[in-house]
Amino acid sequence: MKKAMKIIIILTLTAILITLALPFTAFANDWTRPRERFIDEVGVLTDAQATELSAMLDEISIRQNFDAVVVVTNTMDTNNPRRYAADFYEQHGFGFGQDLDGILLMIALQPERNFAVVTTGYGQYAFTSAGLIFLEDLFLPYLRNDRFFEAFTAYANAVDDFITRARAGDRYDTRNIPLTPAQRTEARIWAAVISVGLAAIIAGAVVGGWTRQLKSVKSRDFACDYVRKGSFALNLQRDIFLYRNIRRIPRQQNNSGGGRGGGFSSSSGRSFSGRSGRF
Repeated sequence: MKKAMKIIIILTLTAILITLALPFTAFANDWTRPRERFIDEVGVLTDAQATELSAMLDEISIRQNFDAVVVVTNTMDTNNPRRYAADFYEQHGFGFGQDLDGILLMIALQPERNFAVVTTGYGQYAFTSAGLIFLEDLFLPYLRNDRFFEAFTAYANAVDDFITRARAGDRYDTRNIPLTPAQRTEARIWAAVISVGLAAIIAGAVVGGWTRQLKSVKSRDFACDYVRKGSFALNLQRDIFLYRNIRRIPRQQNNSGGGRGGGFSSSSGRSFSGRSGRF
């Protein structure tokens, strides 16, 4: 009888310990469980590149307590790509904490080379509307040239920078968006063009002044002033229409940039924000 009581007591204590440990286990799983933050269903990266990118996303996500995810898929819902990406984010268990803090970049090569960036939780504070456009400008130029590894690393580094600045109280917004590398290059080119143009204008003005000083005869306003009287006779005068050349150029449609943006809800009703478009 005593032996049976001991067994009952041991089993009861074991059940109590397991019950007490469950919340801590769930908490630990939520924060430390392994995640596959780079999912490539197409194979746009080499094995070495995929390994390097996965390690980079893991390091940023764990250090920032903020999931940074990249997904490459064959197709996506082009009617509502942001909700499609948000549902993917939720269904695969991404996000830190109760608010599922994190961001996801999804691209699909078919049918129209679509992309979507979605963020929730703390990401909705860290990534303002202007910030999402800036983020897009950092990786889209690489995507358009099929430089996928450079695009994804630029995105990961930008996410790290965005979260760091937001937590320091200086998140990216309209007042402090810097120029992207491509925009800085373009600005330098325009500065060079303007400098050359100004130099040409100044040189032209100087040479023009010298030329005017060399003229000993004043120019006339009308061609007849250069003709001697009685030396030219016009016997026949008529107008002849030769031809007409009309050139029509179609208005260019640009669909390659970022498209729809702003706040929205996933299928479960969770609040997200993001942008989508084609590259």
